[in-house]
Amino acid sequence: MRKPETLVLALGNPLLGDDAVAFHILRLLRQNPLPGVVYRESEESGLAFLDLLSGYRRCLILDSIHTGQAPPGTVHDFTETVRLSAHAGSAHYAGLPEVLALAEKLGTPMPEEIYVLGIEITDPYTIREGLTPELEAQLPQIAQKVQEILRRLTEKSPLKKPESRKGA
Repeated sequence: MRKPETLVLALGNPLLGDDAVAFHILRLLRQNPLPGVVYRESEESGLAFLDLLSGYRRCLILDSIHTGQAPPGTVHDFTETVRLSAHAGSAHYAGLPEVLALAEKLGTPMPEEIYVLGIEITDPYTIREGLTPELEAQLPQIAQKVQEILRRLTEKSPLKKPESRKGA
């Protein structure tokens, strides 16, 4: 049995409030699923990406980011950063570039296309469930933007690189 071609992978920690924003977005995306797309949440990182990504043709990764330089809900595109960086720097010991390099050496099939979107958050440190109110209010708009990007990917039409944009 062949795997669906596209994986949407939401990363985060549900115990760190805003860090779980990707999970909330994924739940909204699941309400209108696209054919041939698998929607998955994971609290794992680093070498776990080998198993999570293996066998898909394309992957859209959603994660939180706290730059302090943009309003909460801003969608940042890190696709080119991941492709160009041998060592992008990761708090997860082994970042995506290192995992992809290891997969190549091991002969593990990885997605041909990997897109990475980071959602700007305000508080990645407070232990609590739920998002900050300002981020929670923007979830529908953020999910709509991500769904548009995903639709373009799955329709195999050329993807214009999304620029950083405010969620609302």
